[in-house]
Amino acid sequence: METLKLLYLAIGPGIAIAVFIFYSNKLDRGPRTLALKSFFLGGLAVFPSHYFEGIVEGLMGLQALHNVDAPLYWPKTIFYAFFGVALAEEFCKFLFLKAFICDDREFDEPFDGIIYGAMVGCGFATVENIMYVLPNGQEVGMMRMLTAVPGHAFFGVILGYFIGRAKFSINRVRHSINGLVLVITLHGLYDTAAFSNISGSNYLIFAIVFVGIYLGLKAKRELEKLATVIQFSAKQFFPLKGPEKKIPLYLRDIRCLLSKGKLIPEDNLIDKKSGKIKSIREIFSTKMISQYRILPRIPFSGLPVKLFLIFYQLTFGLYLYFWYLGNNRDFTSYKKLKINPELRALSLFIITILPYYFYRIAPNALGLQRTNPETDFIFNLIMAGIETAFLNVQFKMFARFFKNKLEKSFSVTPITCIFFILSAIKKTLPLTVPFYLIWEIILIFLQGAVLALVQRDLNLYWHTEEKTTQAQYKDKLA
Repeated sequence: METLKLLYLAIGPGIAIAVFIFYSNKLDRGPRTLALKSFFLGGLAVFPSHYFEGIVEGLMGLQALHNVDAPLYWPKTIFYAFFGVALAEEFCKFLFLKAFICDDREFDEPFDGIIYGAMVGCGFATVENIMYVLPNGQEVGMMRMLTAVPGHAFFGVILGYFIGRAKFSINRVRHSINGLVLVITLHGLYDTAAFSNISGSNYLIFAIVFVGIYLGLKAKRELEKLATVIQFSAKQFFPLKGPEKKIPLYLRDIRCLLSKGKLIPEDNLIDKKSGKIKSIREIFSTKMISQYRILPRIPFSGLPVKLFLIFYQLTFGLYLYFWYLGNNRDFTSYKKLKINPELRALSLFIITILPYYFYRIAPNALGLQRTNPETDFIFNLIMAGIETAFLNVQFKMFARFFKNKLEKSFSVTPITCIFFILSAIKKTLPLTVPFYLIWEIILIFLQGAVLALVQRDLNLYWHTEEKTTQAQYKDKLA
């Protein structure tokens, strides 16, 4: 039972982040097979990188990295962090992404680099997490869930950003090198802090992960705008050859032909308005983002209820945080709300996850006496209440927007109360109860089923908004 719990703790965070990133592409979601392939390749990249790390450890002497008083401790630590670990891991991820994914014809726009780079990073983090968490226990699993897993995932996003730009740019080598240098630098700083035994190194680790997440989300937002331009731009181009050379193509048509292999990024097209000849690499460059402001607001496609339930169960409920963030971001973007989605989601995560680290794990690590069962019960009820309060605020926001769009939608109070009851039972369930793991899986499924009712109405709402936007867009083009 303990091994199964550790396994969930090891694989849940990586899968949750992967699902969040993949389904954040609202316009032209690539094939799941290529995303799964990227995730699998990221997992495979662990083995050659760890082999290289082992060679460097042997050459330098592993003991030197654990003794601050050893000769040349800091030069050796920094060298190993940057060249023994960061370079090995990020270069392996880069090679797998470049060799097996980048040239696939389904990689048909720059934003795909974000998706597949993240998948590689999450796959790497998940396999590496299994290798560390199973032998070292819950404390290591909790710490890596907060640091190493999001670090690998968003370093992958950053690397994918530069790979995506490189594929659709005339400066391919420069973008690739810039991406590698940036992620190796961030990863090297992270490992330097992790390997050092100085006080305050944990704060530096969290700071570097935060910088990685910030840069990753910033890169993602930039290429999301570019993807929106490709989907909705009214600019047209003529092919130089082929039977369609007299038929003007919108940017979304060009993307479709790229995915079918009928065009390649090196092909040249004629701008209908200016008459200039441009390659698809130039046309799909980030210069097009300037058109973003004049485009219509884009509704979102939602997430199939069955997939939501699967993802919620596979991640042992951790997908809740990414679902919460994604919904806040969607409504903020579409309705121009004055809220900060990232800050809200981060607050939910910090308030409902970090207390467990300090309340349950820190006393064990420091050799302090554990609290009594009554205190544990009250603590878990408070955590369930805080979690439900965050969701209640979001549900009320949904209900406000659903009011004039859907004939009938979920009732906030019953959904909130049922979720709180299930969350409270799950958090207070004693480990000694017979078939504990089975009961926990059932409770997580029931939690997901309650949230699936909300997801069903979200899908109906976005479908309604999509119809309205498409009608407005057709009128604009006409």
